Amino acid sequence: MLRIACLLSAILMIAAPAAEAVNSRFKTVIFGRYSDSLASFENFARQAKQSGATHIVITAEDLPWAMWQMDTPGDPYPAWAVSNVGLLKVSIPKALEPYLPKEYSDRVLATLRERCEVLRKLGLKAAFTTFEPQILPERVYEAHPLWRGPQVDHPLRSRVPRFAPSIDHPEVLALYRESMRKLLEICPEIEILSLHTNDSGSGMSWSTGVYQGPNGSFLFRERKMYQRYHDFFGALQAGARDARPGPLEIDAEWVREPTPELVATKLGPGMAVANFEGPNATRYKAVAGFLLDYFYPFYPAQGLPLPVRYLEELEQAAKTEAPRLFYLIGDRYDSGLYFEIYNRFRKKPTTDDASRAELLRSIAAARVGEAHAGALVSAWMALHRVQRDADILNFGGTLFYIASVHQRWLTRPWVPFPQELKPEETAYYRKYLFQARSEARAQDLGDIQGTRQYEGLGGMAVSGNLLARMQADLTRARADLRSIAATAVKDELDLLDKRIQVFGILIDNCRGALEYQYVLDFARNGRLRRPIEFQEHLTDITEWRTIKDLARRELDNSIVLADLIDSTRGVLIETAKTTEEESIRVLGPDLSSQLRRKVKIMVSRWEDYERLFDQEMPEPDPPPAYPRLGKP
Repeated sequence: MLRIACLLSAILMIAAPAAEAVNSRFKTVIFGRYSDSLASFENFARQAKQSGATHIVITAEDLPWAMWQMDTPGDPYPAWAVSNVGLLKVSIPKALEPYLPKEYSDRVLATLRERCEVLRKLGLKAAFTTFEPQILPERVYEAHPLWRGPQVDHPLRSRVPRFAPSIDHPEVLALYRESMRKLLEICPEIEILSLHTNDSGSGMSWSTGVYQGPNGSFLFRERKMYQRYHDFFGALQAGARDARPGPLEIDAEWVREPTPELVATKLGPGMAVANFEGPNATRYKAVAGFLLDYFYPFYPAQGLPLPVRYLEELEQAAKTEAPRLFYLIGDRYDSGLYFEIYNRFRKKPTTDDASRAELLRSIAAARVGEAHAGALVSAWMALHRVQRDADILNFGGTLFYIASVHQRWLTRPWVPFPQELKPEETAYYRKYLFQARSEARAQDLGDIQGTRQYEGLGGMAVSGNLLARMQADLTRARADLRSIAATAVKDELDLLDKRIQVFGILIDNCRGALEYQYVLDFARNGRLRRPIEFQEHLTDITEWRTIKDLARRELDNSIVLADLIDSTRGVLIETAKTTEEESIRVLGPDLSSQLRRKVKIMVSRWEDYERLFDQEMPEPDPPPAYPRLGKP
């Protein structure tokens, strides 16, 4: 019996490590999610603690946005920075107080203080994410010219230069040290600082990752990149020590340095660049999920779950040697599903397609019953395929984000001569276009933030094929949902069906806009000629029918979307809470009204499609009669 007991014990010890590795190998587990109230933040933190979290992210895109940074009419570039809290603009050093609005700082700090009080009560610590070094107003550099660091704006997406502070300058490092001290005096729970740089209004001096190319103060050009990161991180950690005992870990992402692992070898423990931690350039963290709307493949549509993606990323995280795990729930309306995935994975990790399907089926069976579990998993798999295709169409953001929202494809009227629209017809959308070039380019649907990666026959055709495949998978997912007869969750399934329908409209919007602009360019540049006027050609001219069909589909979809929004209590698509909060990156709260206005304008310009053809030319005058030579 003893031998059998020992054998069983040995078998259990062999079987245990996989689950144990997930449960205990990460010394730090950070959870994050968007929270629209203090109550929702506390509820999330409690659930995360039950799942083993040690830290909670307190800076999702749910804090007040710094709209005061949109300080130059016609320049859209700060739109990428306004959602990033920013150390200096939130925890303002004394020297910057004359230049930065205190009311904004007070609002953000009040929320951060409340969240940290919740974490203190729960025995949890905090993580803080932002973009640094972040742009400052030009008035700062007028008063302190040597604080001016690199120009960080995107040359195709801005109309005025934007500069980040020079973290090579000792006085700027002192600003950051003071800012960190003041922040941690209010929020001593912050132990992890995640910085994104060289993007969205931030940048490091003389980095090859800056959009404008390596640039910065020539006083410090010869400094090594590792010195910049080491001293910058050191100033922030010194500020933390000034405020309270305990660690402050810092990792910088999106640095786009050519050899970040070499930079990391010059850093200390708890300092990381591009996920390489000093001094041995080991992996700093593993990440499952995402936090920013930028990474949600269906944005601005909401509530389409991504269970397969989360499982796959948990599997990859479990394979790394990183000591920290970030589990980020960027889908705001399916938190329960992601907690369930995480908790089940902790108990029994998946390793392949078969085990992944088994775990998902067990979750689905608990929701809709064993008989319908397969259909729900099938719908999730279809959404997973859609997500992968959407990620292919990500050039500075998914097409649905940077086009349907940033370029307002969803709400602007599609007309054959947009330059003829009156100011009162463009006022509701023009100021929200992320467009820093000419008005002609702003009127071109194919011009997306100054780039044309989707332009022409190739761009339209390849993207169109992907979008058509995505639409087919959405149709499959809706069919699977309709086959489920579980009455206990009928309302939930009906809402998911509507959300999928909304994303299908976004796909049509993007596919149609690309094709519409292509046909419009063809009509203008190819000078369509009206064919011989017999009956068949009068009733069906291919190019004329194509562009009008595209416009008509957009008309009909706009009304369907407006009706869905007006008739549904649950959130289908992300919009600002107030008219004042509508921005380049967020659609307005009156979205349904804007869609109906779009339709009205398009209908009023319907006859303009006739003008895409060459005008009928009058018969030429006969040649002049010249007099004959010689006798009359």
